[in-house]
Amino acid sequence: MEMFELRYFTTVAQFENVARASEAIHVSAAALSKAISRIEEELQTQLFFKSGRGIRLTPEGQRLKLRALKILLLEEEARLELMGHERGLVSVSIASDEILQTSFGVAILEKIDQLLPGARTRFLVRSDEAAVEQVLAGEVNLALTTHEPPAGLEAKVLARVSFQTCASSEHPLVRKYRLKKTLATSAIPVDEILKYPFVSPETAFLGRINKASSLDGWRDDKFPRHVKYRVGGLKLMENLLREGYALGYLPDYFVANAELVPLTITGCPYSCQQTVRVVAKEPDELGWLGRLWEKL
Repeated sequence: MEMFELRYFTTVAQFENVARASEAIHVSAAALSKAISRIEEELQTQLFFKSGRGIRLTPEGQRLKLRALKILLLEEEARLELMGHERGLVSVSIASDEILQTSFGVAILEKIDQLLPGARTRFLVRSDEAAVEQVLAGEVNLALTTHEPPAGLEAKVLARVSFQTCASSEHPLVRKYRLKKTLATSAIPVDEILKYPFVSPETAFLGRINKASSLDGWRDDKFPRHVKYRVGGLKLMENLLREGYALGYLPDYFVANAELVPLTITGCPYSCQQTVRVVAKEPDELGWLGRLWEKL
């Protein structure tokens, strides 16, 4: 088996779809299929089976995937040791929800650039669960998550988060109470807050929410809102907030970064809390990843 064949195989194994793998690495689907056929012929075993319109790894394919990922990582580490970090190319892959990348990605990139100036970094938008699964499978180096990390992963806390009701400086409530883009001092009764429309996620792109009746952590079972807008992405939510169309309930770090105005509310005893972590699987197995892990 050649190294490029293992790379092709692991990419197809990740997507479980030859066409999508082809698009991801800009290699023809025919070349990917031929590489897999050569590996299957050499090993005298089937690596994939058809499943509906897609393909799935066989048990033998699953075992080869784990081995191949380790081989490729070791090959990369050996190249770095021999060529040096200045000339050797490191590919750092980080998976997470978009909101975590938006708020914590730059700080992590600064540490990567300090330690590995020649590194190429990929940020993959994945759900919390999928990001952690990819770290466990060895498909990515790091994941940012709001979930409790499972056994087998190392974790570091990046932030402890509180959710805040927020609005743009153009919103009627902000004008009425003359609030600023700092911690608001004027408290607003929750009954008045509930007179205005909210924007809320259609999917769980804000991370893990505990003990709540909504995807953004607001207790709609206790204080029902008028959710006028439901969105499937972070950018549209931010745009609706900035333009004053709605109120939002979002993590404090995002409220600050987006320069939205946090609102202090009276009469509502509930709040949503999160812990943001970075996780890795056995980072010390790779010299460069272990050094990066110490800096995070």
